Amino acid sequence: MRSVFRQSLVDCFWTASVSCLFAQSNWTVVGWNNLGMHCMDSDYSVFSILPPYNVIHAQVIDGQGDLITSDAGVGVTYHAVADLAGSINRTSAGKTGFWDYEDLYFGLSLDLDEGLPVPGPETFRMPGTNNIPQGMRFESGMNWFAAYGVPIAPYDDNQKPNQYPMMRLMVTNANGQVLAISDIVLPVSDEMDCKLCHGSGAGPAAEPPAGWVWAANPARDYRLNILRLHDANQMTNSVYTDALATHGYHASGLYATVVEQGRPILCASCHLSEALPGSGLAGIPPLTEAMHSRHEQVVDPRNGLLLGNDANRQACYTCHPGSETRCLRGAMGRAVASDGSMKMQCQSCHGSMADVGSPLRTGWLDEPNCQACHVGSATNSFGVIRFADALVGGQLRTNTEPMFATNPDTPAPGHSLYRFSRGHGGLQCSACHGSTHAIYPTAWPNDNVASLQNQGHAGTMNECTACHASMPNTRNGGPHGMHRIGQSWVNDHNDAAQQLGKNACRTCHGQNGEGSVLSLAFSDRAITSEKGNVHYWKGQKVTCWGCHDGMNSSDRTSKGVPTVTDVFGFTTSGVPVAITLNGSNLRIVDQPRHGLVGLNGSIATYYPEASFAGQDTFTFAANNGYNDSNLGRATVTVEDDPGAVEAPAASHLFAAHAPADGLLDLGLATSLGDVYRIDSTTNLTGDVQWDEGAGAIWGRSDVTWVPDPAVFDFMRHFRAVGIAEPPFPSPARDDGTETAYDGGWTAGSNGGQGFGAWTLSVSGGSGGFFMAETNAVSLDADHRA
Repeated sequence: MRSVFRQSLVDCFWTASVSCLFAQSNWTVVGWNNLGMHCMDSDYSVFSILPPYNVIHAQVIDGQGDLITSDAGVGVTYHAVADLAGSINRTSAGKTGFWDYEDLYFGLSLDLDEGLPVPGPETFRMPGTNNIPQGMRFESGMNWFAAYGVPIAPYDDNQKPNQYPMMRLMVTNANGQVLAISDIVLPVSDEMDCKLCHGSGAGPAAEPPAGWVWAANPARDYRLNILRLHDANQMTNSVYTDALATHGYHASGLYATVVEQGRPILCASCHLSEALPGSGLAGIPPLTEAMHSRHEQVVDPRNGLLLGNDANRQACYTCHPGSETRCLRGAMGRAVASDGSMKMQCQSCHGSMADVGSPLRTGWLDEPNCQACHVGSATNSFGVIRFADALVGGQLRTNTEPMFATNPDTPAPGHSLYRFSRGHGGLQCSACHGSTHAIYPTAWPNDNVASLQNQGHAGTMNECTACHASMPNTRNGGPHGMHRIGQSWVNDHNDAAQQLGKNACRTCHGQNGEGSVLSLAFSDRAITSEKGNVHYWKGQKVTCWGCHDGMNSSDRTSKGVPTVTDVFGFTTSGVPVAITLNGSNLRIVDQPRHGLVGLNGSIATYYPEASFAGQDTFTFAANNGYNDSNLGRATVTVEDDPGAVEAPAASHLFAAHAPADGLLDLGLATSLGDVYRIDSTTNLTGDVQWDEGAGAIWGRSDVTWVPDPAVFDFMRHFRAVGIAEPPFPSPARDDGTETAYDGGWTAGSNGGQGFGAWTLSVSGGSGGFFMAETNAVSLDADHRA
């Protein structure tokens, strides 16, 4: 596999925007992001929960297969590299407003592309438009190279969203020669969002007593509403007023601090965050506790369930990235229940919102560990190899089996975190298994590039020769007590079983050698046995019955291999389709790229992504109790829905009314100097009616645009109506100053929805709510709904 890696070095020359001077090398570098997803705020003008802050860790294995434990004569750098789709992210300049406010938040003066000095003292940067490699520091206590606070944003250099941008790690010697490279993902999302409940007009439950703010910028709007509500709830609390004074905030509260003083609020200045050393004030609950404990009793306006109800699978992604960004995209996120939902949800590992917000919990440190689900070998006392949930009665499942356990008291006494634990050869667990939330293999191709480079296939780093120049001659000295793999093991495994005892085999291959999830082939592999040439497909159970008659016999196997045949399905975008698979004891081996498959007996139901059209595939296999079948393939053709109407982008709040007297009132929420498009209220079926007698359209005012395809059935009728563009509107009126504004209207397009549109540029007004009147629209009688 070293030849694969050397080819990657050659690729460095052709694809990196830095020159590479090569040395003959069998060195390896493995790198990862520490969390699997870093969140950042989309707006910093009001308050900040999380700044742009990403972390890279890397470990280097020398040509003898040993982990290096110092940086003597060796350095590691990172720079941007194009991903599989050609997207590259060299700089964060122009992609976030963070550097407009960092001095107000942290009292620092940072250059563009320069990150926060946390933990410090140095800062780490984006490579910049010239893609200059950035050095990482070596930390001897962990034997890794690290870069903290890299301020990457989720937009590439063409301003297109990319939550999985890639950086190239490069190991060089003292002469500047390249010894090893690896391309890793720095996952980042600004999808954190509170507008479902806190956006102006969202609903009465979260409306501040002083009323909605109605700011023109939606990201600023809900943040201001939150501060206004926060003030209303806390101003009678002396701890709160003392905190305002401590930080020099406006005595009237946080809202006034932002609006009147132009000073944004760092949430961690009062609410302690373990991610920001020195944060918080005594007597005020930590940020994690405050957020989760407060919101677990909030009713979800979408389904009527409490956000803290474990049955509410939308709850976490209401605020955390997940609706668009695939935060949980690794092996656990690829587990699918029979109904097509994710078998493992956020609550499966982290517990309920009440658990996460418990005052007895330390945020960022009291997290689930591996052994709470991965309880041990194929013959362990639990009766299962792994559970799909980590908690029992709100507490982590206890397990003394060390096979898959994280290190105790790591990184601090009483805590045991995967992202700080280490195992084989001193390598961090993340070096071989990937980042939390993105355990190899993941559903996102960029995450799998590093393992493809180092070992030739996606998934857990399992190929010994990815790090060792030759196959080690070991029977149980590999990771988790693993033996070597490949033909040399086939030749030796019988003698090893006699020496170590068959219980050593049962650990992974099962009580009777029937195989288990611990004996799956990591990659396609061909071996030669007494049976002849044998091929294993990636994910196939390796059993004792594939070649000989079980664990206790050297006779050729008497058990056959079941067979399955490929299947096909057809559907339209967003419509599930049930496909009958052939065989017994079926399982889905690989999920499709553009959807999910739930398996119930022999019926596999394919759930396509809502917007996907094209061809998708998934694989499956049967089992006869002794051997897996051949690998079956299901091909699903997903056609466009010819009647579908593309949902328009989310709009600002807007009101319109057209009574029978022939006047159409246009209203919009705005602020001074902004330009907005006027749209129709006909986005909601219940808000639009057809009156044949009056020959007009009317709808309720104050309707919020809801970008949900489910509400557009009625819109299709209006697309066919062909409503004429209204004439020039009369002067707009500012209800804040009772001043009329004329000459500011310009004709525009409403995005092809079939309605006329106008925009209004305002200057010198109060920033209140504007109304305007136009003549009634005309209708084509031949195309009435």
